[in-house]
Amino acid sequence: MTLRDWMIKGQDILKEACIEDYENDTRILAMFAFGISYTDMFMKITEDMPEEDADFFMNCIDLRSTHMPCQYITGSQEFMGYEFGTEDGVLIPRQETELLVEKALELTSDMKSLKALDMCTGSGCIGISYELKRRESGHKDDEVHLADISDDAIYVAQKNKYKLGSGCSIIKTDLFENIKDRYDIIMSNPPYIKTSDIDDIMEEVRTFEPRIALDGDMDGLSFYRRLATEAREYLFKDGILVMEIGFDQYEDVKKLLIDNHFNNISLIKDYAGLDRIVVAYATEHDY
Repeated sequence: MTLRDWMIKGQDILKEACIEDYENDTRILAMFAFGISYTDMFMKITEDMPEEDADFFMNCIDLRSTHMPCQYITGSQEFMGYEFGTEDGVLIPRQETELLVEKALELTSDMKSLKALDMCTGSGCIGISYELKRRESGHKDDEVHLADISDDAIYVAQKNKYKLGSGCSIIKTDLFENIKDRYDIIMSNPPYIKTSDIDDIMEEVRTFEPRIALDGDMDGLSFYRRLATEAREYLFKDGILVMEIGFDQYEDVKKLLIDNHFNNISLIKDYAGLDRIVVAYATEHDY
């Protein structure tokens, strides 16, 4: 059978399984299973595919038909131009989270060297991307720490660190429990979905991604409450806290930050116009 035949078969299976983006997912899995690029796909579309590769492709299609995300099947996801390894038990990097890294880079662009913390790091995509982009722009003396409570996250972040040549340090901790330093900037994409809402989100996320990385407790604000309360003790004077939030959480998060004496609080919307990133400064601390 030709590549076209296999792709049609894969599309039919995924469409029947109610996979929303079945055509694109079939292309992704075909490139992965047959070891071809997007350009190769068009050049080889009428070629017969090796039986072993075709069997592997169909295994991938069968996995995707269960609603397992493509990123867990292929084991990778691009983020900020870098290819991050993804594994079961660790949240898949999201494109919208790139905005957090971009804003953090912008806010610290004038700092020659700094200390940064990525809290709730997961795959390490935020902190590692931040450190690599800073290094590419000539900042070679930064100290960037990645922190998470999950053993799975620590393992995947460690693999991504070495894969991408990052100099980040990784700390296992329940938020700030094992954090000893102060930082110029703390970045975080914490769990923020209300417990009652998790059963209503798409099956790919609900069934396959780790609940620990999603569940923000009854009101979705549990981690923001702790970050707002504790983060100032780990920031230098005028240090910056940058967090991703849910689309309807800004006013609640802003109040938590104000109550804990953060200032210059601002909101950045994502490319869909949804509330996405909150920035706050620790400017009133008894240092």
